[in-house]
Amino acid sequence: MTSLVRCRLISLTAVLAVSLSMNAVAQESSGSAHTDEAVQRQKVALIVSPKGSPLWQATTPLRAGIRAAYERVKDKYELVEFTLSEPSAVRDVLNSAADAGAMLAIGPVSKPAVQAVSELSYLPLPVVAINRAHTERVPELMLTLDMSVESEAEQLVKIALENTASEQNAAKSFVIFTTGSDYDDKLARTIERELAKSGVSAERRSISPEQLSYLRQEMRGKSFRGVFFAMSAQQASLLRPYIPPELPVFGTTYTSPLHLQDRMQAKTQANDLVGMVTLELPAETKLPLSSYSGYMKVYDKMSQEERQMFAVGIDAWQVGEQWLKWAKDFSFSESMSGRLTYSGEDGQRVIRQLDKAVVNPSKTGSAEEDLVQFTEDAGDAGL
Repeated sequence: MTSLVRCRLISLTAVLAVSLSMNAVAQESSGSAHTDEAVQRQKVALIVSPKGSPLWQATTPLRAGIRAAYERVKDKYELVEFTLSEPSAVRDVLNSAADAGAMLAIGPVSKPAVQAVSELSYLPLPVVAINRAHTERVPELMLTLDMSVESEAEQLVKIALENTASEQNAAKSFVIFTTGSDYDDKLARTIERELAKSGVSAERRSISPEQLSYLRQEMRGKSFRGVFFAMSAQQASLLRPYIPPELPVFGTTYTSPLHLQDRMQAKTQANDLVGMVTLELPAETKLPLSSYSGYMKVYDKMSQEERQMFAVGIDAWQVGEQWLKWAKDFSFSESMSGRLTYSGEDGQRVIRQLDKAVVNPSKTGSAEEDLVQFTEDAGDAGL
C-alpha cells in the first residue's frame, strides 16, 4: 500500500510539473503575442507648426491628407503630433519624438525648418520632410518630398523647351511676365534660372495694369520663343489678349484657372487663357477614381488649393511607409499629387511629377455650366 501511494504521488507530481510547464509556456506565448501586437503598431511623429499660427492654418489640408491616409492603416501605426515652434528647435523636437518611441517623423513643412533638418549632422530617426532642402547633401535618414515652386518651375520649363524646340526658335528667348509682387517675382526669377540652366535666355518684365495698352505694340516689335506667366490666373487673363495669339504661353498651377473657387470666374478666365500649357494633379486629370475613391467625400468639398495640399499629405504618408521599410527605390504611378519616384542615385529626394495639361474650356454635358477641363497632351494647343 505504501509503495502504491508513493507511485501515485510520484505520478501526480509529474502531472503537476507538466501542467505548470505548459502554463508557463502558454503565458510566455501570450506575452509574446502581446509584444508582437505592440511591435506591429509603430509610432509615427507628425511635426506640426504651433496651433493658430499662419503656417498651421495654411497646412490644415496637408495634415488632413496625412491623417486620412493614416486612418486607413491605423491598426499598424500610432500617429502623434510634435510641435515645432521655430526652425532652430528642430533637433530637440526630433530627439523628443525618438525618445517617445517614434520610428519615423513626417514633416516639417516650412523651408527654413526643412533646411534646418538638412544641416544636422545626425538624425535620431528617419524623416520625410515636405519641402525642398537647398543643400547638396542631407543626412542619411532624411528624405524630402518636394512641393516647392522651384519643382513646378523645373517641370514647366522642361515642357516649354520641348514644345517649342525648332531651328527657328533655337536663338530666340522667352519673355516672363510678372507683377512685381514678392511671390510673383520669386517665381519669375526661378523660371529664369531654370531656362539659363539649359542655355536659354529670358526677358523678365514686370507689368502693371497701366502698361497693358502699350504691350501689344511692344510685343509685335520683338520675336519671342514663348511666354511664361508668373502671376495669378486673373492677372494672366487680363494680359493674354495683348500677346500675339501665335505665341505659346505657359503657367504653373498658380496661374491655372482651375484653381478658382468661383466657377463663373474660372470659365471667363479659361476662355482668355485657352491653350495655356500648365501643370495639374493627376487626381484632376486622369487618375482612376479607384485610386482615391476612399478620400472623395473630403476631397470633393475642398477648393483646388486645398486639394493640392491634401493630395500631398496622402502621398507623404505613402512615402513614409516606404522609408520605414528602408526601401532603396520605389515609385507610385497612381498617386494623387503626382507620379512619385525615388532612387538613391538621385539623392535623398522623392521626385513628384505633375501632369502636363492645356487649358480648354468646353461643355461637360450640362447646358447651364461650362467647366474648366484639361487635356493631357500639349499638342492640343497647337504647339
